[in-house]
Amino acid sequence: MPREPASSDAGRQPDGGRPVVLRRCPTAGPGAMEGDECFLLSPVEAGLDAAGTNATVDQYALRPPSGARGTLLVFLNGSGGSPRAGAGSASGSFYGVARAQGLHVLAVSYSSDTAVGQLCSGQDACFEPTRASLLLGDPQVGAASAVNDLTPGEGVFERVVRALLRLAEGDPSGGWEAFVDRAKLPDAEAAIRWESVYVAGHSQGGGHAALVAKRQRVARAVMLAAPCDGSATEAASWLTRSPAWKTEPARLRGLWSRADATCARAAAAWTAMGFLPEHRDEDASVCAGETPHAAPLRCASNAARWAQRLAP
Repeated sequence: MPREPASSDAGRQPDGGRPVVLRRCPTAGPGAMEGDECFLLSPVEAGLDAAGTNATVDQYALRPPSGARGTLLVFLNGSGGSPRAGAGSASGSFYGVARAQGLHVLAVSYSSDTAVGQLCSGQDACFEPTRASLLLGDPQVGAASAVNDLTPGEGVFERVVRALLRLAEGDPSGGWEAFVDRAKLPDAEAAIRWESVYVAGHSQGGGHAALVAKRQRVARAVMLAAPCDGSATEAASWLTRSPAWKTEPARLRGLWSRADATCARAAAAWTAMGFLPEHRDEDASVCAGETPHAAPLRCASNAARWAQRLAP
C-alpha cells in the first residue's frame, strides 16, 4: 500500500503559510518505487498551471539516504511515456541504481505525448527548434506547428526549477536547493546549476538530453535508445559536433540495442556527436516481455550498465 504523506519531512512556505507536504512514492502497484526518500509531485503541485500538458502527471523525486554526491540526475521519459517509466525495485530500476550511486533524481513530466520524429516528419531543419521549444516552453522559429501553443510553464526547464524549489520547501534537509541559483530567476534555464547535473533520457527524452548537452555544459549526458532524429540511417544535422556544443564528448554516455528498429539511428548519432568508443554500448540486454527499444531503460539485466554510466 502507498505510504501516507511524509508530514515529518514537511517544510514551511517562505510566507509562513501552510506546510508543504510531499507525497511518498507508492511501494506496490503501478509506478512503485522501493526505498525511502522518494516523493511524488506533479507540475501543478509545484505551482504551475493545471491547463498545461501533463501538468497533473506525477513527477518522481528521489534522494540518496546517505553518501550524496551533490549531483542531480534529471530524467526525461520517451514519447507517450511518463516519469514512472524508470521506477521499480531499489536495485533493478534506473532510478534505484541512480540513487545507489549517490545521485539525487528528478524525473520530469513534460509535453511528450507525440514523438518529435512524428512532429517533424523527417524534416532535418525541424528537429532542433522543435526540441528547443519543448525545453523552453517557447515556440522557436522553424519548429513543428504542433508546438506553437506551448507556454513557459510547459517547458522542461521551468518544470525542473519549480519542482526543485518545491522540494527544497517540503524536504528542507534534502539538498535540493543546491541545484538552483535563485539569483538567475526567472530565467529557468540559466537558474539550473548545470555543472552539478546529469541529464538523461530514453528515446525522445534522450534526444532532449543531447540538446541540453549542446546548450549547456552538464556534468554528464546519458542517452538510452537515443537520439533518434534523422532520416533513413542518417542522423539529423544538429547532432553533428561543432564549437556550439557546450558539453565535451568525454561527458557523453549511451546505451542502445542493435536490434532496436524504432531508433535505428542512435549509433550514427553518437558518431556525429563525437562519443568516445568506451562510452557507447550498443549491446543492451533485452529481457523477456520488453522490446529492444524499451530494454535500455526497462530491463533490470542492464543494471550494471546503468551503474557504469552513472558512476563518478
